[in-house]
Amino acid sequence: MRKKMLVFFAVLLVASFTSLQALSVAVVANDSIGDRGFTDMAYEGIKKAGADFKITYKVFECHNDSSRHFDTLKLAAANYDLIFVDPGYFFDKDLQEIAALYPNKTFVYIDGTTTLKNAVSVVFKQNEGAFLAGYLAASLAAQSPVGLSKGNQKVGFVGGADMPVIRDYQTGFEQGAAYANPKGTVIVKYAGTHYDPAKGKETAYSVFNEGASIIFQAAGPTGLGVLEAAKDYKFYAIGVDTDQGYLQPGFIISSMLKRVDTAVWDIVNLSLNGKLALGTTYSYGVANGGIGLAYNDYTKNLVPAAIWKNVMNVQDKIKNGEITVAGYSK
Repeated sequence: MRKKMLVFFAVLLVASFTSLQALSVAVVANDSIGDRGFTDMAYEGIKKAGADFKITYKVFECHNDSSRHFDTLKLAAANYDLIFVDPGYFFDKDLQEIAALYPNKTFVYIDGTTTLKNAVSVVFKQNEGAFLAGYLAASLAAQSPVGLSKGNQKVGFVGGADMPVIRDYQTGFEQGAAYANPKGTVIVKYAGTHYDPAKGKETAYSVFNEGASIIFQAAGPTGLGVLEAAKDYKFYAIGVDTDQGYLQPGFIISSMLKRVDTAVWDIVNLSLNGKLALGTTYSYGVANGGIGLAYNDYTKNLVPAAIWKNVMNVQDKIKNGEITVAGYSK
């Protein structure tokens, strides 16, 4: 009997190991590794999942070329079981066709929702993170001059392409700034594109020229120009998606983190354990660690400890529901 039990558990162990090996995962990215944004975050998530679960995975890069979307997505679907589409809204038309061609494959729509039957959606409460960014910016700006802050109660927001998800950042930022300083001013401008750093730099200068000494960017690669402008024109910036403080040391007080890496790891884990529910929307916000602000040596040196403590208190209030951050609505 003991021998039979040992054989039984050995079979279970082998079956479990085989199931881990059997899952193959693809990340189809609109941009490429090294974008300092969504692709890099997804890459970090799938690397960690690969190390933790010993799965097969590959990142497919489209280099911001929409003509590559269909063929790249089709190649991934033909050869992998679980396919992340990052971010999903760049692939809407192509995903509809590919998902129909591969009904037995599972697609993961990052940063938005889809009604496809063989897909799940991953959304982020960027409005909550932007609220924290707005609170931090306005708190610093409201003081008498601290570092590069002019103490004139003006902060700025630079968006990339004018789309609902970026308006959601703006909405959260404005609420956070008003919560910190109801008498303050938020200067808002859009560059009109996510892929033109020069345009981002130009737009940031315009916002700075109107008096904002702290500017939050939500503009994808265009936002890299905003960060460059911070160094060249001497103002503070807040980065987005990843911790961007190292890009312009001394000029980026924090970054709003959108933890795509956490979401990718979680979805792979759910899939491996048979708990991934098709048609479900998985949400990431401040409460579950999917959204937050970066705190690094640059932040420590640039932001007074008392202000950061207040930011963390506000974060706790969002977590426990004491503060509800409204999202963008058309």
